[in-house]
Amino acid sequence: MSAPADRISTGLMLVLSFGTGVLDAATYLGLHGVFTANMTGNVVFVGLGIADDGSVPLLRASLALAGFVVGATVIGLVQRGRQVQRNRDTVAAVTFLVAGLLVAGTAAALWRGDLSELVLDAVTGVIAFAMGAQAVAARRVGVGDVSTVVVTSTLAGMAAEAPWTGGGSDGRTTLRRAAAVVSMGGGAVAGAFLLHLGIAVPVALSAGLLLVVGTVGVARVGRARRRDRIAAAAGFAGQPDERVRRPVS
Repeated sequence: MSAPADRISTGLMLVLSFGTGVLDAATYLGLHGVFTANMTGNVVFVGLGIADDGSVPLLRASLALAGFVVGATVIGLVQRGRQVQRNRDTVAAVTFLVAGLLVAGTAAALWRGDLSELVLDAVTGVIAFAMGAQAVAARRVGVGDVSTVVVTSTLAGMAAEAPWTGGGSDGRTTLRRAAAVVSMGGGAVAGAFLLHLGIAVPVALSAGLLLVVGTVGVARVGRARRRDRIAAAAGFAGQPDERVRRPVS
């Protein structure tokens, strides 16, 4: 799961983008009227809330923003740790698993229903924390223009650098950018529809997608390490024995 990104890595990040769309639609429409992954929207909400008379959810937008920043900070610090420098791909995959478990926990809480406002605020913060962690881990995977949590820069790049504008991007890059936009938008549509079954359903779907991506990532890292060990062993076995070549004195 490292750069340059292959097709499987690209597919996994598009799956996460879809899950982000599902989650943001569910939390915006069914929870607090704020986003848990799209922090651009929450920054605007905070600004509006400061100047507004209370119709904009300032506190909840601030909680989501803070949760996202803390999650991103924690994973950033973990990735820079000396003990994990050689295992950053594993850390990224495990991060997706942990984020999936956190979101699954919030889905379980939401399934119970009749939660207090304080608990719902905590749910918002936990989901945002998971999305911040996901965003940093996705950067490690290295799929350009697929951050999994935002498409603003992706849209700008697609429009400005498309082949038909002479911007220099090839068709594959443009297709990847378009797929990222469609994935997140499609996820939002799915999340809005699933909301009719209860908010826990789209949240659980997003959690499941995170767990699937994390599991596939761990498996891929394991296979890559086994290939490296086999290649190293084969290379060592193919080396001539210096003791045989040394002349007898």
